[in-house]
Amino acid sequence: MDYVRVDDALCYARPVGGASLTFRAEAIHQERTGVHARVAIGYHGVELAWSTFNVERDEDRVRLANSAHKHLNGQAQEYPASYLKNDLDKFCRGLWEAHIGDMAPEWLAGTPEPVPPRFALAPFILEGGGTIVFAHPGRGKSYLTGLMAVSIDAGTEVPPSMRLWQVRQQRVLLINLERGRLSVQNRLGNINAALGLPRTRRLLTMNQRGRSLQEIIGAARRAVRDHGVGLVLLDSISRAGMGDLTENNAVNRIIDGLNGLSETWLGIAHAPRGSDEHVFGGIHFDAGADVIVRLLSQQEEWGPLGVGIQIVKENDVGKQPQQVLALEFTPLGLAGVRKAHPGEFPDVESNRRMTLRDQVRDYLLTAGKASASELAEDLDRPRSNISTLLKRDVSFTIVERDGRHVRYGVTAPI
Repeated sequence: MDYVRVDDALCYARPVGGASLTFRAEAIHQERTGVHARVAIGYHGVELAWSTFNVERDEDRVRLANSAHKHLNGQAQEYPASYLKNDLDKFCRGLWEAHIGDMAPEWLAGTPEPVPPRFALAPFILEGGGTIVFAHPGRGKSYLTGLMAVSIDAGTEVPPSMRLWQVRQQRVLLINLERGRLSVQNRLGNINAALGLPRTRRLLTMNQRGRSLQEIIGAARRAVRDHGVGLVLLDSISRAGMGDLTENNAVNRIIDGLNGLSETWLGIAHAPRGSDEHVFGGIHFDAGADVIVRLLSQQEEWGPLGVGIQIVKENDVGKQPQQVLALEFTPLGLAGVRKAHPGEFPDVESNRRMTLRDQVRDYLLTAGKASASELAEDLDRPRSNISTLLKRDVSFTIVERDGRHVRYGVTAPI
């Protein structure tokens, strides 16, 4: 049987009554009981019947063939149900061999000459590779990766004086699992304006707060295919929903899921409690990503947020100097971005580890306000230490009180 690969499905067509009867199998996978797939039968572009089942079970094939044949109408005379069942049997019998045939080895020759790496965004996002950006909350991960995503999506639309990186323009899909739709819209408008673009410029976005990557990955795969997406940005890996991030099997499933979505991807991750030197989770994050980027930050009260972008793991990129950007904020959010001046952020340039006070201050300057419990959860630091700091340090003040629930902000300069 001659199978044809169409996107993620295997198909077969045969002529019946001047039109094509089609068999289509998707989600082909091996389970303990046998090969399972979603199999659909169609005629002349109309789906007659479908079912997800063990394709090795005859009774399941009988039910699907009979269900489809009932809808053939005028063609039933020249194409009896027994013919349809026979074609379905042959289609299902060779399905697994055809599926794994796509995985056959090839005779691969080396390049005649050395080829330099190609970047979607140099030097942080490799073409055909995965990048993880990590830091504690409040260090500008979402803003920085948003700037990267829009820079790639817009390409030459960004005025030359506002370009922060060399990019290869391509369609970007943002998968937002963290924030509400309005929050993402406002951030996108601010990022667009900071790059010299119209605030209303659009970015292909899946807003699925409250869901996991595991739940929406099928829809994301379809969006990548339908819209010609070249880069997927996931915010964030912690919402993958594929198991405990400290377990190797779960980490491998996340990496496999991202690799299956797009050849080029960018994922936001967090740093573990008490350390900002590596990604929170299993070691296979380091093994699965081609580039891992650590963010450092420094911010004086009401001054720009300095963000150091430091490659700590690379494949084929080579050693790269740290890049430092200055992100400027107003009470309405991001207002501007530029390359930092030498010596403007000495703590970032020297890789000084942030104190708890620095982490809390940076978080509040970006978020505006938070309670001790919210800070403890997002920063992965003991609540008692944070609560004591907020009460004793004059840099922080109460900005909102609702019964026993208190939120703090940064004290405004006199």
